[in-house]
Amino acid sequence: MNPRIIKAVDLLLHISALCIVFGLLLVIFFREEKAVKEEVIPEPIRTLPSIIPDIDPKLVKEPITSELEEEMEMSALFYAVEPIGRYYITAYSHLETGSKVTASGGTVHQGNITTCAADVPKYFHFGDYIEVGGRIYRVEDTGSAVKKKHIDIYIPELNKVKHYNSHYETIYKVTFPFGKPQD
Repeated sequence: MNPRIIKAVDLLLHISALCIVFGLLLVIFFREEKAVKEEVIPEPIRTLPSIIPDIDPKLVKEPITSELEEEMEMSALFYAVEPIGRYYITAYSHLETGSKVTASGGTVHQGNITTCAADVPKYFHFGDYIEVGGRIYRVEDTGSAVKKKHIDIYIPELNKVKHYNSHYETIYKVTFPFGKPQD
């Protein structure tokens, strides 16, 4: 190789190394301390459903005296949720099926905890609690049309069932750390 080319390449390598070192020194000595804003992706806002009706303090005659009674009172207010996946959500009424009796032997009901149908025993068990759209449901029913990742929630009014917007939604498994609430 030509000695001039070798000297030119050597000079370029030295200049590049010096530029890198000089750049690093500039960054170290003259950098500004800026607070780095972390981009926080907000979780969807979920409101806790009303599990027990509000208690009017005027109607309560005796204050809660024991820790066990206090714990039982709090049990209905606190629960933990764990996402279990996206499910297809539909609605049904006892007026469609012709019976209020569920597959688990109870009766369908709507309230603080409402009946729902799911694929039992493949995906759920009777008595499992789930949260759909901010409300708590208990798996008490099943059916031939409710297979795999499909949840059928109970609504007593037939006209509301007919206008229900079936959709996919992330559902949550609900656990009650202080004991299960009363319906």
